[in-house]
Amino acid sequence: MAGVVIVAFSSNDRTDPLADILPVTARLFDNSDTAVSLFDGWDRLLYGNDPYYGLICHAPGTHPTWPDIVRDNYAKGEGLIAETDDIESWIRTALAKRRMQNYRQFEVDAWDGRWLLMTETLVPGGGLLNIGVDITQAKNITTALKQEYQNALVTAETDLLTGMGNRRALERLRKILVSQGRHFQVTALMIDIDQFKPYNDMLGHLQGDLCLQQVAGIIRSSLRIDEAYPIRLGGDEFLVLMLDASLSLAQQVAQRIRNSLSATAIPHPATDSGLVTLSMGLASRDIGTSESLSSLLKDADDALYKAKRDGRNRILSGP
Repeated sequence: MAGVVIVAFSSNDRTDPLADILPVTARLFDNSDTAVSLFDGWDRLLYGNDPYYGLICHAPGTHPTWPDIVRDNYAKGEGLIAETDDIESWIRTALAKRRMQNYRQFEVDAWDGRWLLMTETLVPGGGLLNIGVDITQAKNITTALKQEYQNALVTAETDLLTGMGNRRALERLRKILVSQGRHFQVTALMIDIDQFKPYNDMLGHLQGDLCLQQVAGIIRSSLRIDEAYPIRLGGDEFLVLMLDASLSLAQQVAQRIRNSLSATAIPHPATDSGLVTLSMGLASRDIGTSESLSSLLKDADDALYKAKRDGRNRILSGP
């Protein structure tokens, strides 16, 4: 989200507290669905559009301080929620954060069930510009997707050996993604155990199953982002789908998996290092159709096999 704020000072009309302070272009937000407010250096409300006043217990055109807004919302159970038993302590903690960064963003929910993505931007002179975007629909879709995935894991869509989703779970995820009527940025991480057939041949299938369980546990424990869905595709091949995750974040996840496996040091009699290693392929796409998800998986699979051709035990990104 980006914008241009042009500061323009008005005439000597002292009856309007906004006249000499409020950027003229803030008036452009009067008809916006986005909640916009501007506070001065003493945290007095200089400007709020109608959606913002809809979040506070003060009449449009009034200019309360931010602490008073929070206190009144808390007392009446309206507007944005402050989850605390001690509102004054909560206000002191929040005030200490409000001007510590030039820009910050966070999510907050309201008593009416809405979720907003809030941003705070410092403006010259000590002012603070707040913008709140309604993300309720996206939150609801994310919650539904997570619940569907959990439902899948307790049905026939669970891989019994690893506890991960199986190909049926992948198909359920595919249907959910393409049925929402919106696009998702999805990153796929394809993972394959290097030289797994010789491992099985030399150590036996029971030891092979134990290795698969160890690798699956390492993958799951390395997923520290909310919207990540691990799948065992079959054999020694795994897939992790990550929603709204950039390629660089997915690369960090892949590196955590690699580091954790290295620290576990599972012996392998047929590799140069003498340890179990992984080849991984990454790809990222905007997903809106079943075909686009198939293309994403192919890109990740191609990157995986290039990693194996290039010597194994590495992470490569696709187009």
